[in-house]
Amino acid sequence: MFDTTRSVTDAEKAMYERDGVVALGNICPLDWVDEFRVALDEVFNRDTATGREGLMTGESRAGSRVDIAERMSGLLAEHDGSTLAVEPDRVPEGRNIVETDACSWHEGLRELHVSGPLPEIVAALTRSERVNLYSDQLFMKEPGSSVRTPWHQDKPYWLLQGSKVAVCWIPVDEVTVASGAMGYVAGSHRWGKVFKPNDFVTMKGTLNIPGLDFDGLDDLPDIDDRPDDFDIRRYEASPGDVIVHHWMTLHGSLGNVSAERLRRAASVRFAGDDVTFYKRPSSPEPFRNTVGLEDGDDLDDADRFPRAWPRRL
Repeated sequence: MFDTTRSVTDAEKAMYERDGVVALGNICPLDWVDEFRVALDEVFNRDTATGREGLMTGESRAGSRVDIAERMSGLLAEHDGSTLAVEPDRVPEGRNIVETDACSWHEGLRELHVSGPLPEIVAALTRSERVNLYSDQLFMKEPGSSVRTPWHQDKPYWLLQGSKVAVCWIPVDEVTVASGAMGYVAGSHRWGKVFKPNDFVTMKGTLNIPGLDFDGLDDLPDIDDRPDDFDIRRYEASPGDVIVHHWMTLHGSLGNVSAERLRRAASVRFAGDDVTFYKRPSSPEPFRNTVGLEDGDDLDDADRFPRAWPRRL
């Protein structure tokens, strides 16, 4: 079991509530980060074929995996490069692995989420008495991969309903602007809008998966075309830091254009006091048809969403 190295301050709690994002420096013990790094490498480097089968069918019990750089390389000849989520004048030269819901099959990673410092952080920021683990997503951007993570909002992707959903972004490498720093539109969680899910191939394209329904959702704003109209925060980060954002905060990341710096990180998602299950019509979660819960059910009713706070005895 790993505790935080310090408490979340009142100023940090206020920043999270006001801006929908807060960068917490030096809050995770480095021995926990070391174990986290090993678990991420086990996931990234295992011998497996990439694919989107679970994402397409919603029947996965072991997540899904895709190399976005590989997909992007195949599209460069067919698309105007300005529309693709690649840094300008760049061709992806390294892997850009996105692994969704690895904690459903990697027990060590799941234990690091539940018994590490993150649940305590989320409980403090969301002012929750209880916190459940929802899911995770792991990212590896190799040097030169140059693929951006387009602006998006998490809420339309997830099978949840409530206000106290928080996302912890954990780097296990030094992350600079050149290697793919995260960016957030401060205050966007208070706009009262839910945006159509991005396809993660183009900067503003909408996800195209049969059976999903985006009725009533808003189009993403032109953030990159009108950056002065938004309060954009970009955060470089080090091992031991955690960036936490509200699930309605717009966010995205730059591509890794560095020549040598590897960028590995994880997004770990937690649900606080008021959150229940909801089979959201727009959700492409790979496990959306295998959970066994009904709308309004408590997350405690499914083993795959373990209680993470208070600590288990």
